[in-house]
Amino acid sequence: MNKLMRQFSAPAVVPSRVINIAVDTVYLYSQTNGAYAGTGVYMMDNNVAGGSSGEGGLELSTQLTAGFGVAFNAVAIDAMGAQGDHVEIIGFEVSNGTNIFGNFGFPTKQPDTSPYQWLGTAMLQGNCTYQIKIGVSVGSAPTKYFWWDPFLTCTA
Repeated sequence: MNKLMRQFSAPAVVPSRVINIAVDTVYLYSQTNGAYAGTGVYMMDNNVAGGSSGEGGLELSTQLTAGFGVAFNAVAIDAMGAQGDHVEIIGFEVSNGTNIFGNFGFPTKQPDTSPYQWLGTAMLQGNCTYQIKIGVSVGSAPTKYFWWDPFLTCTA
């Protein structure tokens, strides 16, 4: 990359909020595909001190600030990573309330070189319920899909 291109390259986005989803892959895989309301999915973020609540379950309520990034990661909980289990975030959808991501901040899948699987930017104040959909496979078994509805609140 030449010097001129480096000057005008966008800096790497460093999100102020990171939401991690740990999945008990064997348990979840034993459940029926579709909307999920059980145990085995554990959400957490890096903002408990700032008002986020509901860590350790499906109903995480994350507090965000307009103009700041939010990252999402999903990881498999398996036998020390030796089973080859895989969890992947497939997509997001705002199912109720304000689309706090606006027209330009909706989370997008990141390249494998990124430390985050999906990255977005909170753009508008408001509250929303969003659906997150994941794909889960155990060993070499086919992928099964699950989704649920956590919450986001964005302030100024």
